[in-house]
Amino acid sequence: MDLPVKPRVLIADDSRIVRATLIKRIEGMFEFREALDGEQAWETLLLDPGIRVVITDLTMPRLDGYGLLKRIRSSRISRIRDIPVVVVSGSDEQEERDRVKAAGATDLITKGIGTAQLLSRLDILSKLVATQREFERSLEALVRNVAGSAPVALPTSEQLQAQGEALLSAAVAGRKNFAVLNVRAGIRHVELAGVPALPPPGVVDAIGQLLLRTVRETDVVSKTGEAEFTVVTGSINFDAARIFAERVCRAIACVHLAGDRRMSFIASCGVAALGDAGGGAQETLRSLCDAAARRAALGLNHAVTGVVGAEEEGAFDRGETVFDGGDDGSELVPVPDLATLLQWLKEGRRDKVLPHVGKLSAELQPLVEMLLAKTRE
Repeated sequence: MDLPVKPRVLIADDSRIVRATLIKRIEGMFEFREALDGEQAWETLLLDPGIRVVITDLTMPRLDGYGLLKRIRSSRISRIRDIPVVVVSGSDEQEERDRVKAAGATDLITKGIGTAQLLSRLDILSKLVATQREFERSLEALVRNVAGSAPVALPTSEQLQAQGEALLSAAVAGRKNFAVLNVRAGIRHVELAGVPALPPPGVVDAIGQLLLRTVRETDVVSKTGEAEFTVVTGSINFDAARIFAERVCRAIACVHLAGDRRMSFIASCGVAALGDAGGGAQETLRSLCDAAARRAALGLNHAVTGVVGAEEEGAFDRGETVFDGGDDGSELVPVPDLATLLQWLKEGRRDKVLPHVGKLSAELQPLVEMLLAKTRE
């Protein structure tokens, strides 16, 4: 009988004591590889496709944690680019957490984290990797086989309305979670401007079938447009809904089906949750569906792959850059905030600040004007 293989974790830290401490706490549930610095960690990632999660220190010789994160997130190899990276830090301050998240970290843990909490986080992240890869394989398989298979019928718009109203009423009465996701897909070509073209019907059908097979039995997914699906859920909180939406978007965008390197899939997911617009119990299913649809259309019209919630919608409306990434729309990350940019300047990391110097100038302009006015008094 074959024994189940433990997920493999790569631990990058120049401190032998830190590595030994982490290994002692995880070795019952995980296999592990060690790296003495970022360069060794990078070489190990290239050679070992079985690594599910990376745990890294920020301060290391040769290549530090930030440099390792940059290489990972800019990799052309999807299994490396999308791998969860957990940063080990002596600080649990929100500013530190924001900085490492802006650099591409999936999570931050403190050196004093409890063993049970550490194992729980690593278990969740390792399973997310497996789920993401299975999602991509399933989408490819569904697209190949959709013409010869018997797809399961999606709920109609009327069924979505009825079941959604019931879920919303239960959520309001029990003060529980409720969220609406609007998923839209398109094809972008480097030589074409404007709104992305619609994917082939087979691809659209495959996305719908995959969503149907992925959501929970208590959730509802319905096709609400030519390349648009609405998911109504009362079973997960808003953060979990965003994680699921991001996974869906990445899976669609990472599948290479177009047969032309100049073409790429993009996927935008609008998310609206009970209370995120301040309406609370006064919000209706229609208002939440409209908000999710509006946000998804906003992302798609800007040809970006990613999740658009209330915060991103506000930034779009103000004309701010919401996402940074490659021209193909497949590697999009939130633009760092002013505090992060100033911290990077303080740390001498000019290379990370330069791509955002326009944002920095705009944010600091009112302060400069105030100082100039003060000197003229």
